[in-house]
Amino acid sequence: MARLDKAAPDTLSLDLSNPRMPDTEFAGEDEAIAYLYAQADLGELIQSIGNSGWLDFEPLIVEEKSRTVIEGNRRLAALRIIASPRLQQQFKVALPHPLHENAVPSEIQVNYVESRKEARDFIGFKHVNGAFKWDSYAKARFAHSWLQDGDDIQEVSRRLGDGHNTVSRLVNGVVVLEQAEESKLFDRELRSKKSFYFSHLYTALSTANVRQFLGLPESDNSVLPANPVPASHRTQLRNFLSWLYGQEDEPALIRSQNPDLGRLVNVLGSERAVRALESNRDLDRAFDVVEDKAKAFEKAFYHLVSSAEDVSRIIARYDPKSDLVDDAETTLRVVTIVVNAMKEAHLRGNSTNES
Repeated sequence: MARLDKAAPDTLSLDLSNPRMPDTEFAGEDEAIAYLYAQADLGELIQSIGNSGWLDFEPLIVEEKSRTVIEGNRRLAALRIIASPRLQQQFKVALPHPLHENAVPSEIQVNYVESRKEARDFIGFKHVNGAFKWDSYAKARFAHSWLQDGDDIQEVSRRLGDGHNTVSRLVNGVVVLEQAEESKLFDRELRSKKSFYFSHLYTALSTANVRQFLGLPESDNSVLPANPVPASHRTQLRNFLSWLYGQEDEPALIRSQNPDLGRLVNVLGSERAVRALESNRDLDRAFDVVEDKAKAFEKAFYHLVSSAEDVSRIIARYDPKSDLVDDAETTLRVVTIVVNAMKEAHLRGNSTNES
């Protein structure tokens, strides 16, 4: 059971494997503080504590044996900076003047717990479904660590307030990503974009095309075991993550989840399209192999109609001094060619049906 007590802030340790900080591993507390300062709005919290003092209304949760803060790392990092001229200089922090007399408290309230497992119910409610939500990757890491401690997927789903399928998809994303990183097939630090869109991965892994491409079993909404991608598909795993996120000098192919992720999923269902993607890393050209040509034409045609209607509505704004008439005549010739080709195709189709 948790035990309420007080502790000096400088006797507590930041959690270097905090789910709030899932993107990297830290060699020490200074690296963790730098990450939190950049990613978790520590500046605003520092100013608030500096002006109003430390408000001891919510105890930090601390693993008693290691004195590691499991819940409250952001607040502890803010106190570290307020108490350290060196850190203030490093982050160019100007403290309020005068500084509140209780901005550097000698003791703060803590709830000591025996293990991370004992603290999870509270953390899960507050951060996974409460007012201070983590992003999907942090949530997935949290659920994964819970399962590794031996908890049942149904129980974890219940405590997180999510359906079994949602938690399974999140955890499967972590399992596959960990395999790729541990095998040195992928490095998140070398991705193309600053943000890590974890949803691309766990969404794609729920599709039949991606699972077949990676050699995974068909989805039955169960959690994958460790290292689920077979050795025979290591290259596919490396390519897949590179296409999703980029790697070193290889830019990501997914600009947005809609439509790019769906197009990649379709490409992975065709060996010919995959070969095209592997050879030129061009998602548009690879998708052209599998795209329904009739639907593609229909989509482009209705775009043409919509554009023509837009121009028609604002024809009164046309400036007769411009040279757009030549462009309009060129467009008319192109449209005429398209209409004649459509009529010919229509006549051919009717003739085929009659015969």
